Amino acid sequence: MKTTYDFGHGTGQDRGASGYRNEEHDCREYGALVIKKLQALGHTCYNCTPPASPALTLGQSLAYRVNKANYYGSQLHICMHVNAYKIDVATGCEVEYASNSGKTYADRVSAEISTFLGLTNRGAKLQGGLYVLKYTSMPAILVEPFFCDNKSDCSKYNAEKLATAIVKGITGIDTSVTPKVTPKPVASAVKAAPQYDESMPSGSNIFNIPNIHGYIEETTDGRLIIHKDRGNYVSIGKGFADLYWNDNNGHGGHKRISD
Repeated sequence: MKTTYDFGHGTGQDRGASGYRNEEHDCREYGALVIKKLQALGHTCYNCTPPASPALTLGQSLAYRVNKANYYGSQLHICMHVNAYKIDVATGCEVEYASNSGKTYADRVSAEISTFLGLTNRGAKLQGGLYVLKYTSMPAILVEPFFCDNKSDCSKYNAEKLATAIVKGITGIDTSVTPKVTPKPVASAVKAAPQYDESMPSGSNIFNIPNIHGYIEETTDGRLIIHKDRGNYVSIGKGFADLYWNDNNGHGGHKRISD
């Protein structure tokens, strides 16, 4: 999926909140991990955050984000922020949206943040008047994962867990879980090539050739077989002869000679 994103504030008149923690720092910390995880899953991500310099007005900062996101034409735009209200008054996570498709993402992301960080789930919040949510041409969400002016919220902040929660809410994939790798079966030991008995057989149909290692065998079907040993021999029948050879180390063959 093609995704655009911006890290909140950070330029000129567009400044983030501060409390026990700093919004501009934290959204860039957890946000970088969100993007890294999305890219690892195969998503294409484009940064729409304005540069810190030159300093922009608030309106210029917001317009920069929207114009760049619309230029790339992504399937989802993610604004990453941190919430604030009054010292130790408000608590919990929420995700803001302006469209029905944005709400689908907002519901899931807020629920996952609540689960992963143990925060109160304030849920998806309709904020149709927010500039970035209103003017982007694709579904967009604005993530407010905790209140930086709430001591309890800040104590639960964990950039890795937060990024994992956001990515799971967007993709359904828990990137904190190492994929289970099924071990490949251990190759069985190479079996030794079957070997034939090199001793001289005996029987009424066997004629041992004197002074050499060899014998002649007459079979019940009328063939006459001249053996060097049990693996190397010529079998002669009416109108054909079969030649067999074998080095007694797994290598051998057969060839028929006939009209």
